Amino acid sequence: MKTFDRIWTALAIALMILPFAALGYELAKSESLLTIAVFACMGVLLFGTLILGLRAKPKSPGDTQDAEEAESSKAPASVATRR
Repeated sequence: MKTFDRIWTALAIALMILPFAALGYELAKSESLLTIAVFACMGVLLFGTLILGLRAKPKSPGDTQDAEEAESSKAPASVATRR
């Protein structure tokens, strides 16, 4: 992943955390421990899935190389012949 992409990914994750943190704060003020625990489990599952998804490398079906490597190594399309 390129550095510029990492910056945008980190920003997107930070912006995704904000609503969960705000809701968790409000839940902690007024709800029971069970509700807070269920909310925390949902957050852990969501962010765990996000982190695992970011670590997964895209693969082409049937290939042993990464999809990005395969795309970058392809030869340019042939030029149409003139008539």
